[in-house]
Amino acid sequence: MERKMTGGCMCGAVRYEATGEPFAVTHCHCLSCRKHNGGPVVTLAGFKKEQLEFTKNDRKIYESSPGVGRAFCENCGTPLTWEGDGGELGQIFELHISTFDNPDVLVPTAHAFEPERIPWFDIADKLPRYEGFAEDSPLLRHGPIIED
Repeated sequence: MERKMTGGCMCGAVRYEATGEPFAVTHCHCLSCRKHNGGPVVTLAGFKKEQLEFTKNDRKIYESSPGVGRAFCENCGTPLTWEGDGGELGQIFELHISTFDNPDVLVPTAHAFEPERIPWFDIADKLPRYEGFAEDSPLLRHGPIIED
């Protein structure tokens, strides 16, 4: 039996259910994700379109760039997803992990868009840091920048 994970916005107006394992759980440092989230980094869990169902109400979508939607609850404003073309994966949804009812089970494995990281913010983990998306960009290093 496949794992099912539920989540939704702060006010409960929008709910979703994700089935199976995410194809990635990543800390993203890109400017667009940071703007959408309002924080110095965002952590996303990626699922294919067929793995995700919105079970209560629909989300509002802002097209942040051609072919990329960023969804949120139009009632409370909670950021919910990055939505777009995942190449070989087809249509994908990357959900903000803090919108899951049990985000503890979604453990990040990498950092994406490390060059866009806010310089004063670095997470003290040993995860790989990539120039862009982990699947198709150069590895920059493992772990935070250590300054003497």
